[in-house]
Amino acid sequence: MSKVIPFDFFKGDNKMFTTKEEFLEWLANHSKFSMKLHLTRIKRACELLGNPELKLKTLHIAGTNGKGSTVNYLNHLLMASGFRVGIYISPYIICFNERIQINNEYISDADLVLYANKIYEIVNQVEQELNDDMTEFEIVTLLSYLYFYEKQVDYVIYEVGLGGRYDATNLIIPIAGGITNISYDHMNVLGDTLEKIGYEKIGIAKPNIPIFTTETNESVLKVFQDYCAKVGSKLIICNHKEIINPEYSDEGMKFTYKNLKLSIPMLGYHQLKNVLLALKMYEYAMNHDKIIIKDEYIYNGLKNAKWIGRLEVICKKPLIIIDGSHNIDGVKTLVEAMKHFLTEGYKINTVFAALKDKDTKPMLELLQSISTELILTSFNFYRANTAKNLYEQTNKENVSYDEDYEHVLKAKINSIKDDELLLVTGSLYFISNVISFLKSIDIA
Repeated sequence: MSKVIPFDFFKGDNKMFTTKEEFLEWLANHSKFSMKLHLTRIKRACELLGNPELKLKTLHIAGTNGKGSTVNYLNHLLMASGFRVGIYISPYIICFNERIQINNEYISDADLVLYANKIYEIVNQVEQELNDDMTEFEIVTLLSYLYFYEKQVDYVIYEVGLGGRYDATNLIIPIAGGITNISYDHMNVLGDTLEKIGYEKIGIAKPNIPIFTTETNESVLKVFQDYCAKVGSKLIICNHKEIINPEYSDEGMKFTYKNLKLSIPMLGYHQLKNVLLALKMYEYAMNHDKIIIKDEYIYNGLKNAKWIGRLEVICKKPLIIIDGSHNIDGVKTLVEAMKHFLTEGYKINTVFAALKDKDTKPMLELLQSISTELILTSFNFYRANTAKNLYEQTNKENVSYDEDYEHVLKAKINSIKDDELLLVTGSLYFISNVISFLKSIDIA
């Protein structure tokens, strides 16, 4: 077994990267995910670094949809309580640095280069030892472990990248884990039934570490219960009835929890499940660490919990809403949320783009059901579907297509009426492009 490499090993002239772009180019040469599903690569890399992931106080979030929102609420609850909080998320919306944050500040380009250089030789050594390439996600996760450890944060919230059991984040020993829901996504890797997908997600459960969930499907919950019993973890099913009197407001959603009148700056009744999961995990973590919870921490934390690209009102005049709904359950949730605007008398003009490996036909049918006009488009990304391909999946009624999303957005923004809103949705990669474009024309 090779010796552990000390953290200061790379403080001399052993520099590989001088810019963020050089690091990202090297990273892009690694596969996003490996078909060899195991934790051997990332585990060995962590060993060589002295296991920084085990020296962090962490919380772990898995699930199909709502992971990012739950991380966001937890983050703001902990920050409002006075803590220095790291979060690790994927994918990013604005820039790569967004994936690693401390108190809502993205890792700097300088730190990204610094820590990339610190792990570079580790990655090479692991790949040579095991004759197996580390994945992009494993490398970034490894970098985050070391970064958060050396920055001495109070808590880190880790969002699972894919599945759970074999996810690179699953080396942490968290205070608690959370699972938002289980639906169909990444079936080629996780399985073709909800039970199989659920088994992969509950793989984050560990002995004596509680798992909180807002899942309601009985067959999936049975998978969770059996697995938790096997590994010695306690499954805690969150009671949705604890959220009382939920309603839309001008700024997001209002509701009552334990006699506290609270609000969040995010739209949709589905967000209340994510809030409940975050609240339960926050309360458990504070009780675990013997920290007194004040009502003001909860009120202020949730009130400030904005989240980019998730049912976000990006402009009020004209009314423009963006949302990264990229699978069938996400679109179902979006459609339910948008019915509020239909009852308010709005006509919905929807712009949609997706990746070509997604099952988009049922998504398109749902979007058509709420849209006065559905415009299909595309964007510059190797996995993006063409607008024409999407168009051919519809019945073509009140549907059009244009491969140039910038042209589509300009035309719609200039023609939208007072009783209309513009909904832009689809792949998170698409939403990232849209936000940058809207900022360039002074809309966002």
